[in-house]
Amino acid sequence: MRLSRESTGYLLGLAGVIMFAGTLPATRLAVASLPPWFVTCGRAAIAGVLAAAVLLVLRRPWPKPAQFRLIFISGLMVLFGFPGMMALAMTTVPAAHGGIVLGLLPIMTAALSVWRSKEHPGFAFWGLSLLGALVVVGYTLYSGTDGLETGDGFLFLAAMAAS
Repeated sequence: MRLSRESTGYLLGLAGVIMFAGTLPATRLAVASLPPWFVTCGRAAIAGVLAAAVLLVLRRPWPKPAQFRLIFISGLMVLFGFPGMMALAMTTVPAAHGGIVLGLLPIMTAALSVWRSKEHPGFAFWGLSLLGALVVVGYTLYSGTDGLETGDGFLFLAAMAAS
């Protein structure tokens, strides 16, 4: 049975969500016995080898030299910014706490996308986004701790890097 492109997209999206859901617990386990930057560099190395293998196996063209600047910036954020800050956070806060704080990631991504594309979403979008962000911030402030922790700052930086 051959899946449609739409079904394939949904399945790949689901696989991505499932894998992302395991990121914080796996990182928390890893940084319990390995330095955070070692874990980060290991993730980047594995991703780089897999990406090169995909380019070779599928015979996709390599990026053009003009694209390298943007790839470099994106790579810094996606390979080191997000995982590095997340790994540092996982040394001080539980994975479940990190999952809630990273709930800011969608609104941060949306806000930066709106700014970059110069779009103007309506009041409902911004109102509901703000409400969601306030819920996350409220949880972070009142989750049984004495307020913000160092890990919360690292998680905020991780969300900024990913968005």
